[in-house]
Amino acid sequence: SNDIVYEGYDPQMNRRVAIKELALAPSSTAQQKEDRAKRFQREVKAAGSLSHPGIVTIYEYGEDQGRVFMAMEFLDGHTLRNELDTRGFLPSERAIEIAIEVLDALEFAHKNGVIHRDIKPENIQVLSSGRIKLTDFGIARLVFEPNLTMDGQVFGTPSYMSPEQVVGKELDARSDVFSIGAVLYEMLSGQKAFGGDNVMA
Repeated sequence: SNDIVYEGYDPQMNRRVAIKELALAPSSTAQQKEDRAKRFQREVKAAGSLSHPGIVTIYEYGEDQGRVFMAMEFLDGHTLRNELDTRGFLPSERAIEIAIEVLDALEFAHKNGVIHRDIKPENIQVLSSGRIKLTDFGIARLVFEPNLTMDGQVFGTPSYMSPEQVVGKELDARSDVFSIGAVLYEMLSGQKAFGGDNVMA
């Protein structure tokens, strides 16, 4: 998304935090602004409802002088995308280890009614300890709530989308599993499983 993320400090809890602020393009229509605000709230609700060591923790959601934000745990390390761009590919043992950790986090999310819908290396944080955290639930689907995505609308990242996601069909947990399979392929081979940069390709 085009949201802005700041590093912050919480003096009451004596901890570093990441503060993500909702950013709306000035040219956005009133409907687009409303949709983006709803998705931002959906991200808070999706990730905020999940307490798991492999999922980023949301501490707070609020508004201050018209600026909408969420405060979440500060994650050190780097994204899996950074690691793949630097190394090309990963040893098979490490790639499988990362995939298993992501799948563990996804299993927990799915059991709690959350489908991530945007599993990709950019949304997998590799901590300095070597553990991983799943981030960015910005387009997550909450199974027990009305869908914000209309039939035929496509959200996600083309190279990691399941076939049903590409054509804008209703998704379930299997779509996330497909996406981590595409990420695992890239970790092992150093190449994307699907090379097109847009949905049609």
